[in-house]
Amino acid sequence: MNVLFLALGGSRRPAVISEAEHVIAHGDKVTVLVGTAAKWRKGPLPEGADLVELSRLERDSRPAVVRLLLTRVPLFLLRVCLPGPLRGMSKRLRSAYVRRIERPVDRRLARLYRRDPVRARERVIDRDLLRSRSIDLVIVGDPESMVIASELREVIVRSGARLAYTGTQERPLSGHVGG
Repeated sequence: MNVLFLALGGSRRPAVISEAEHVIAHGDKVTVLVGTAAKWRKGPLPEGADLVELSRLERDSRPAVVRLLLTRVPLFLLRVCLPGPLRGMSKRLRSAYVRRIERPVDRRLARLYRRDPVRARERVIDRDLLRSRSIDLVIVGDPESMVIASELREVIVRSGARLAYTGTQERPLSGHVGG
């Protein structure tokens, strides 16, 4: 079984990590979808779990023509035109190109191909996570992910996966003794 944890806020990291360990112990595969990977550096995921950033998925969802014209061709030209000892200048030119040309043009073009950000997010998650990894179960791990889960409910059901919510507590409720 392939399990996808939605942990976009990172507020319940220990609970998601413990559930991921439990799922991996039973021989299943785990993917954790997070908002930013920086929050997950303190408590790393167990061995065998994949960490996927939502912002990276959305950023890589540009159409092939835009990727080719804005990224691949200019970087290929830099690699070919500035080989060997000029590599240092190539790196500076590349960062300047990305900062001054690629990002601003991509932002302006994004208005055209990302007119509806919710639909774009649905397409990206459906294509890159649910279908390509053949996810069977999607577990909402924190409160911040509930909004995304409600937006993606139809896409999740259409892909054949089930939607569940985690109930694991990070620590015992106040007044209760864990034993």
